[in-house]
Amino acid sequence: MAVWAYECKSCPAGSVWWVACTRVDELQLASNVLRVKVGKDWRCAVVDRAHAVEVEAQLLREAVASDVDDCPDCGPQPAAESDVESALPASAAASVQAAAISLSGHRMMVVLAHLDLVQSPGEAEMLIADLRARFGGIDMVLMGQDEEGTPHYHGDAELLLLLAGVPVDRMPWKTYALA
Repeated sequence: MAVWAYECKSCPAGSVWWVACTRVDELQLASNVLRVKVGKDWRCAVVDRAHAVEVEAQLLREAVASDVDDCPDCGPQPAAESDVESALPASAAASVQAAAISLSGHRMMVVLAHLDLVQSPGEAEMLIADLRARFGGIDMVLMGQDEEGTPHYHGDAELLLLLAGVPVDRMPWKTYALA
Protein backbone atom coordinates (compact mmCIF):
# COMPACT_ATOMS: atom_id res chain seq x y z
CA MET A 1 0.00 0.00 0.00
CA ALA A 2 1.39 3.41 -0.98
CA VAL A 3 1.62 6.20 1.61
CA TRP A 4 2.66 9.85 1.38
CA ALA A 5 5.95 10.41 3.17
CA TYR A 6 8.75 12.90 3.63
CA GLU A 7 12.33 11.98 2.73
CA CYS A 8 14.73 12.03 5.69
CA LYS A 9 18.46 12.09 4.98
CA SER A 10 20.84 10.68 7.55
CA CYS A 11 23.36 12.80 9.33
CA PRO A 12 26.09 12.42 8.20
CA ALA A 13 24.79 11.92 4.67
CA GLY A 14 24.61 8.48 3.12
CA SER A 15 21.23 6.96 3.97
CA VAL A 16 17.67 7.91 3.17
CA TRP A 17 14.61 6.93 5.16
CA TRP A 18 10.94 7.82 4.76
CA VAL A 19 8.59 8.95 7.52
CA ALA A 20 4.84 9.25 6.97
CA CYS A 21 3.69 12.83 6.37
CA THR A 22 1.01 12.39 9.03
CA ARG A 23 3.65 11.39 11.60
CA VAL A 24 5.91 14.36 10.81
CA ASP A 25 2.97 16.76 10.87
CA GLU A 26 1.79 15.53 14.27
CA LEU A 27 5.29 16.05 15.74
CA GLN A 28 4.93 19.84 15.26
CA LEU A 29 8.65 20.22 14.69
CA ALA A 30 10.44 23.43 15.59
CA SER A 31 13.27 22.44 13.21
CA ASN A 32 13.84 19.94 10.42
CA VAL A 33 15.78 17.49 12.62
CA LEU A 34 14.35 14.09 13.57
CA ARG A 35 15.52 10.88 15.17
CA VAL A 36 14.57 7.97 12.91
CA LYS A 37 14.38 4.40 14.18
CA VAL A 38 16.74 2.14 12.21
CA GLY A 39 16.85 -1.35 13.66
CA LYS A 40 17.25 -0.83 17.41
CA ASP A 41 18.97 2.56 17.03
CA TRP A 42 17.56 6.08 16.73
CA ARG A 43 19.58 7.91 14.07
CA CYS A 44 19.73 11.63 13.43
CA ALA A 45 18.15 12.80 10.16
CA VAL A 46 17.08 15.97 8.37
CA VAL A 47 13.51 15.88 7.02
CA ASP A 48 12.64 17.55 3.70
CA ARG A 49 9.10 18.90 4.15
CA ALA A 50 9.27 20.82 0.86
CA HIS A 51 7.57 17.99 -1.00
CA ALA A 52 5.99 14.66 -0.18
CA VAL A 53 6.62 11.47 -2.13
CA GLU A 54 4.56 8.30 -2.46
CA VAL A 55 6.33 5.22 -1.07
CA GLU A 56 5.32 1.73 -0.08
CA ALA A 57 4.14 1.63 3.54
CA GLN A 58 6.65 -1.09 4.43
CA LEU A 59 9.49 1.39 3.77
CA LEU A 60 8.26 3.83 6.43
CA ARG A 61 10.25 4.41 9.62
CA GLU A 62 9.17 5.57 13.05
CA ALA A 63 10.49 9.01 14.04
CA VAL A 64 10.56 11.37 17.00
CA ALA A 65 11.28 15.08 17.18
CA SER A 66 14.85 16.16 17.77
CA ASP A 67 16.76 19.42 17.66
CA VAL A 68 19.80 20.90 15.94
CA ASP A 69 21.38 21.21 19.41
CA ASP A 70 21.19 17.40 19.75
CA CYS A 71 23.19 16.94 16.57
CA PRO A 72 25.60 19.67 15.50
CA ASP A 73 26.35 17.68 12.31
CA CYS A 74 22.81 18.31 11.02
CA GLY A 75 23.90 21.47 9.28
CA PRO A 76 24.28 21.47 5.48
CA GLN A 77 25.87 18.23 4.29
CA PRO A 78 27.54 17.63 0.92
CA ALA A 79 25.82 15.00 -1.20
CA ALA A 80 27.32 11.53 -0.97
CA GLU A 81 29.13 10.51 -4.12
CA SER A 82 28.23 7.21 -5.71
CA ASP A 83 28.35 5.29 -8.95
CA VAL A 84 24.79 3.98 -8.59
CA GLU A 85 23.50 6.12 -11.44
CA SER A 86 25.88 4.59 -13.98
CA ALA A 87 24.80 1.05 -13.04
CA LEU A 88 21.14 1.67 -13.74
CA PRO A 89 19.28 2.05 -17.01
CA ALA A 90 19.92 5.45 -18.67
CA SER A 91 16.33 6.62 -18.13
CA ALA A 92 16.79 6.18 -14.38
CA ALA A 93 19.85 8.37 -13.76
CA ALA A 94 18.35 10.06 -10.67
CA SER A 95 15.99 7.28 -9.70
CA VAL A 96 15.52 3.52 -9.58
CA GLN A 97 12.70 1.38 -10.87
CA ALA A 98 11.94 -1.01 -8.01
CA ALA A 99 9.27 -3.12 -6.39
CA ALA A 100 9.02 -3.06 -2.59
CA ILE A 101 7.56 -6.39 -1.53
CA SER A 102 7.21 -8.66 1.47
CA LEU A 103 7.26 -12.44 1.04
CA SER A 104 7.00 -14.87 3.94
CA GLY A 105 7.89 -12.09 6.37
CA HIS A 106 10.95 -10.92 4.42
CA ARG A 107 10.83 -7.26 3.33
CA MET A 108 12.85 -6.51 0.23
CA MET A 109 13.19 -4.29 -2.80
CA VAL A 110 13.68 -5.77 -6.25
CA VAL A 111 15.62 -3.19 -8.29
CA LEU A 112 15.82 -3.15 -12.08
CA ALA A 113 19.42 -3.03 -13.36
CA HIS A 114 21.34 -3.81 -16.56
CA LEU A 115 21.61 -7.57 -17.17
CA ASP A 116 25.41 -7.44 -17.48
CA LEU A 117 25.61 -5.87 -14.01
CA VAL A 118 23.28 -8.48 -12.53
CA GLN A 119 25.54 -11.20 -13.99
CA SER A 120 28.71 -9.62 -12.52
CA PRO A 121 28.78 -10.70 -8.85
CA GLY A 122 31.35 -8.14 -7.67
CA GLU A 123 29.65 -5.14 -9.27
CA ALA A 124 26.21 -6.40 -8.26
CA GLU A 125 27.26 -6.66 -4.60
CA MET A 126 28.68 -3.12 -4.66
CA LEU A 127 25.42 -1.77 -6.08
CA ILE A 128 23.34 -3.72 -3.55
CA ALA A 129 25.44 -2.33 -0.67
CA ASP A 130 25.04 1.23 -1.96
CA LEU A 131 21.30 0.89 -2.52
CA ARG A 132 20.77 -0.80 0.85
CA ALA A 133 22.38 2.21 2.56
CA ARG A 134 20.22 4.63 0.56
CA PHE A 135 17.00 2.78 1.40
CA GLY A 136 17.48 2.34 5.13
CA GLY A 137 19.01 -1.12 5.23
CA ILE A 138 16.19 -3.03 3.53
CA ASP A 139 17.25 -6.21 1.71
CA MET A 140 17.92 -5.71 -2.01
CA VAL A 141 17.70 -7.99 -5.02
CA LEU A 142 18.81 -6.85 -8.47
CA MET A 143 16.85 -7.93 -11.53
CA GLY A 144 17.84 -7.74 -15.18
CA GLN A 145 16.01 -9.16 -18.17
CA ASP A 146 17.43 -10.87 -21.24
CA GLU A 147 16.23 -10.24 -24.80
CA GLU A 148 13.27 -12.61 -24.34
CA GLY A 149 12.20 -10.80 -21.17
CA THR A 150 13.27 -13.61 -18.85
CA PRO A 151 14.26 -12.17 -15.45
CA HIS A 152 17.68 -12.87 -13.96
CA TYR A 153 18.32 -12.04 -10.30
CA HIS A 154 21.26 -11.34 -8.01
CA GLY A 155 20.95 -11.22 -4.24
CA ASP A 156 20.68 -13.29 -1.09
CA ALA A 157 19.96 -16.95 -1.98
CA GLU A 158 17.03 -17.15 0.48
CA LEU A 159 15.39 -14.10 -1.10
CA LEU A 160 15.92 -15.51 -4.60
CA LEU A 161 14.10 -18.71 -3.60
CA LEU A 162 11.16 -16.64 -2.36
CA LEU A 163 11.07 -14.67 -5.63
CA ALA A 164 11.20 -17.79 -7.83
CA GLY A 165 7.43 -18.08 -8.11
CA VAL A 166 6.56 -14.39 -8.33
CA PRO A 167 5.68 -13.15 -11.83
CA VAL A 168 7.55 -9.94 -12.70
CA ASP A 169 4.40 -8.29 -14.00
CA ARG A 170 2.68 -8.84 -10.63
CA MET A 171 5.34 -6.93 -8.66
CA PRO A 172 4.37 -3.39 -7.57
CA TRP A 173 6.89 -1.48 -9.72
CA LYS A 174 7.47 2.19 -8.92
CA THR A 175 10.10 4.84 -9.50
CA TYR A 176 12.06 5.83 -6.39
CA ALA A 177 14.24 8.93 -6.30
CA LEU A 178 17.87 8.48 -5.29
CA ALA A 179 19.25 10.75 -2.62
